[in-house]
Amino acid sequence: MTSTETSSLVLHGRRRASARLRDGVVLLEADGVRRRIPAAAIERVDVHGPKGRRLTVVLTGDAPVAYHLRCRSVPAVQEFAHAVRRALPVRDADEPRPDGAGLVTEEPLERAAPNRVRLLGWSLGGGYALVLVLLLVKGAGVVPGVLWAVAPGPIAAGGLGVYGGWQLLREAWVLRTRGITVEGRLQRSHWYNGVEQYTYAYVDSHGVRRERTGSDGGAERAEITYDPADPETTKVGRRTTGQLVFGAVLILLLGGPILLAGVAFVVVGVVALVI
Repeated sequence: MTSTETSSLVLHGRRRASARLRDGVVLLEADGVRRRIPAAAIERVDVHGPKGRRLTVVLTGDAPVAYHLRCRSVPAVQEFAHAVRRALPVRDADEPRPDGAGLVTEEPLERAAPNRVRLLGWSLGGGYALVLVLLLVKGAGVVPGVLWAVAPGPIAAGGLGVYGGWQLLREAWVLRTRGITVEGRLQRSHWYNGVEQYTYAYVDSHGVRRERTGSDGGAERAEITYDPADPETTKVGRRTTGQLVFGAVLILLLGGPILLAGVAFVVVGVVALVI
């Protein structure tokens, strides 16, 4: 059976990646390549990652291939996954599967002009290198130059730590104050990047069936706590103390001090250049 399912959704990911569904074919553009993935070549579509922002298309075959696309919008990923699942052919459990990778066609994309974000990044990088050269020419000393050169490292690492800790704190606090706990049933599991992922199905308070995928869990039945205002914010179990503590540690003891150190390195370099 040939699917003619078409969706108006366009899923945008990082680095100009995108996905569309046209006449039962997923058009995936990423890394300079356009892939045409027919529904007959798709075994399943998974949604996982932080808050469910990553779409994974798993192909049929004895050694299945998977394609990934990460999007900022959780609802967009969910809706696109549902659209692709509707396009998949109905198969019996013992029905032989084709070699999905052999059904996928690829063609190179025309090289696009650099976007403004990339130009801004290169400009900031060039400006940062220019300041380093000025410090060396001025003879400001080894210490200011070294601190200025290494500052991006702790700023990036500290910023990621603070952001990650804040996300953990926010999610834990939301689930702690307004979360609803229901019973979920294990549907399937798969390995991703060496970590086993478990997908639980549950029905929310409005009678809507939802799924939650993550590395925690494993039991046939488990309690799932979700935020009724944002059902994609979920966790297995209902205890949030550990998550709150870990988030606070990331901010106060790891990310925060590292970020402040990076900022201090920048200040030292600027002061040495001005004086």
